[in-house]
Amino acid sequence: MAARMLVIQGGRLIDGNGGRPVDNATVVIEKNRIKRVASGLAGEIPQEATVIDARGKTILPGLIDNHIHHRDLLGELFLAFGVTSVRDLGNHLEWILAQRDAVNGGRLAGPRIFCAGGGFYARASAAHQQVPNDPAEAKQMVKAVIKRGVDYVKTHLHVSLEITRALAEEAHAAGFKTLGHLDTSILPYAEAGIDGVEHASGCAEATIRSAQGLANLASVKLWLAKFLACWTFAEREHYPEVIDLLTRKGTFIEPTMVLWGAPLGMREKWEREDYETLKSPGLSYVPENLRLQWLDHYYLAYGARVEPAPAQDAVIGNRYSIYGIYPREGLREGFERLQEFLAQLARAGGNIVTGTDAAAVMPGISLHREMEFLVGAGLTPMQAIQSATKVGAQYLGQENELGTIEEGKLADLIILSGDPLKDIRQSRTVEVVIKDGEVIDRAFHASFTNPIPRPTGIEFYGYPIPRLEKVSRQVAVENEADIELSIEGKDFFPGSVVYFGASPVPTKFLSQQELSAVIPRHLLRVGTTPLTIVNPTPHEFPNLGATSNGLPFMVRFASAGQGN
Repeated sequence: MAARMLVIQGGRLIDGNGGRPVDNATVVIEKNRIKRVASGLAGEIPQEATVIDARGKTILPGLIDNHIHHRDLLGELFLAFGVTSVRDLGNHLEWILAQRDAVNGGRLAGPRIFCAGGGFYARASAAHQQVPNDPAEAKQMVKAVIKRGVDYVKTHLHVSLEITRALAEEAHAAGFKTLGHLDTSILPYAEAGIDGVEHASGCAEATIRSAQGLANLASVKLWLAKFLACWTFAEREHYPEVIDLLTRKGTFIEPTMVLWGAPLGMREKWEREDYETLKSPGLSYVPENLRLQWLDHYYLAYGARVEPAPAQDAVIGNRYSIYGIYPREGLREGFERLQEFLAQLARAGGNIVTGTDAAAVMPGISLHREMEFLVGAGLTPMQAIQSATKVGAQYLGQENELGTIEEGKLADLIILSGDPLKDIRQSRTVEVVIKDGEVIDRAFHASFTNPIPRPTGIEFYGYPIPRLEKVSRQVAVENEADIELSIEGKDFFPGSVVYFGASPVPTKFLSQQELSAVIPRHLLRVGTTPLTIVNPTPHEFPNLGATSNGLPFMVRFASAGQGN
């Protein structure tokens, strides 16, 4: 519901700045900005204003999820749980920019989107990632993506310190932050200009100095499990040195603690909660694969399973399983060490922000779980709230627009029925969501559609397995001229290649459902040969099949008058 003026009266205001809450607060919103914040009445209210009675309720800034991988159907789920801004950590740049513009233009329901595109890698795993070969090229690439409209610069595993420094220098010169997902000590990267890290990556590694610890660290091969497993080996005596640097540099730490939930015994509880949400008829548009993932039947929440499940392993190639490598006891110990680190960092005044890695976990509700985990680690409820509001906005570089309820800022607010300062679990009691000065319809709508669906079936990392369904012809004769085929199916990419037996043939990408290919005359030998489609194989998952099913192509002997 749009209103020229919106007035919230009588609520207990937690403005995000960390001070004492304001009782009987009034917040006046004009268009999409906060015009006035006051204790008690804020002067005469125009008759045409929409008034929200917040007596007995709590007013908070809109929540920020600083780590997601957006999908075209997540908008309503974020908004329903009070998440009004998100930071996308990896997507096709043109698509995520189109989503951002659609949301900003009011054509699509969803949170504000801040994005980096695919990010910078040492080795590409998916079509949307960039690989700079040297510092000079890195700087040119940063200039190019900034020109295209990104909001920050992201680096990933194995990017050298030299190239990282170049990326950060160029980004900072343009006023943009640089963040990273590390697999080595954060210390040199923080010195090189990384403004923040995902999954608290590099923090545990920075504390591991002993010979045994380094040997244990070297034994961790599955990189998706590293940000969990490394904490099992973290050496507490080195925490102060690492924390001192992080606080001096103002480095932001985004721990995604919610990804630890399943190995810590939360899976069944979360399954029940998520199931209750997904029972809504309005969420009928959520596809089965995401439902199963969120209910943890696919066990895709980053190696969260500690029991063997051969059927699931057969389906997903055991990519995310850490069963047999890191027992539950080890993970619990690692989690406790992470908790201690975050508690010390918070006491030292460090920057801790909330992030969930949705859609690996259920959007919206997972941010509340993240805040609960932060309080469980030793942060105060106020610190947890600030991690999801003020500090989160600072990480986005949006502290002048978002994160606190102050005059002149964008009007993103939520109203709770409970008090999260008494019990952080009360952050879940969202009754009203206001974004851009408008009260959001929090209901789920079965008719929800995205005008710009994702161009491919690509998931977080890697390419999907293509499906070959139809070929324009499947019979030829020997010595026939080059044959052009039209091929139909699913999950094709610009990098997809048609194979005639073991031979790749010239392939043209037409759409996600259609390719054309040319079978050269010299390959048309008598016999039956399979036609397949091969998508690029992700570097991290070399065992992941990227080859489609096959369809037979028959070459017959030429009859009289046939062939040349």
